[in-house]
Amino acid sequence: MKWTIHELKKKVYSDNEIDQTVDLSQYLSEEFNDIKSISPTKVKGSFFYDQDEDVYTFSLDIRTTLIMLCSITLKDVDVALDFHSDILFSETKEDDDIHVIDGITIDLLPYIFSEIITEKPMKVISQGAYQTYNEKNEVLSEEEIVENSPFAKLKK
Repeated sequence: MKWTIHELKKKVYSDNEIDQTVDLSQYLSEEFNDIKSISPTKVKGSFFYDQDEDVYTFSLDIRTTLIMLCSITLKDVDVALDFHSDILFSETKEDDDIHVIDGITIDLLPYIFSEIITEKPMKVISQGAYQTYNEKNEVLSEEEIVENSPFAKLKK
């Protein structure tokens, strides 16, 4: 899903539909420690070019499934995502909602992955996680509290 600006300007009037299944697993890293894997992602939509504003608008429906880790048990949990997103690009405009085109190509994959990360839940809990959940509270003595306090050195 990578095009040059010239290709997009030609396609905008005749072939502006997008209907692809892409693999975004290359973007997973240790930084996303709650996501175990991502299924092939279905991307469907179209793009437009507003010549007066010099803005390329990709109007996309994105559907994928993430396998995330349960926040309590660390079991795998399937998280289905199905959402709409408008991704905007421009060569000349700078705005919080508009991405500046670097060079002469637009590669949508990192932006689609970014939208997925934005849409995913902050944490997931597997079915029955609370049935095996056992909370254990530790009681610290006054001496341990003072020793482990980050402000203990300030008292001296």
